[in-house]
Amino acid sequence: MKSFRAIFILVCLVAFSASAQKVKLKKGDVLVDEAAWLKYDGCGGWDSVCSLINASGEEIVFIKFIQSEPSTNMLFNKYGDPNYYEVSFLGLNRKIEVREFFKDIIQILYNGKVVAADGTLDEDRVNRLVEKYGTSFSDKLNRGNNNTVIIRERDDDDDNPRVNISIGR
Repeated sequence: MKSFRAIFILVCLVAFSASAQKVKLKKGDVLVDEAAWLKYDGCGGWDSVCSLINASGEEIVFIKFIQSEPSTNMLFNKYGDPNYYEVSFLGLNRKIEVREFFKDIIQILYNGKVVAADGTLDEDRVNRLVEKYGTSFSDKLNRGNNNTVIIRERDDDDDNPRVNISIGR
């Protein structure tokens, strides 16, 4: 019974690895299964930005690392705001936000087929990716704390000065 389980697991792993594309960033080229797909600029381990460029030299995707609070190296800072990557589809004015690394983001873009055969962005596929991933991190950060605090000293009673605090939206 144990050998049957081991064989089943091995077959599943082989089937999974055979269907996955291998993305590599090598000498300015994005290689998918050793075939050139796009060119890149940046995208290194310490870079905070990454540009994907089509064969005609046009930048079509821009990826930027957004750090919510520079003073912390934690994945989540004390307020619960995450660090994430903002992926902009240039020319379409569309964005998604993900918490993956550059190679993983490029894998998502390749699997989502957002780049057409002619090297331009496929607007329908981009819209589908935007629908799937959205911009939940910046939406959360922009919601923030919209409370207004008004502090004023009351002059009604000179013997007992008081402070009136109103908290509202």
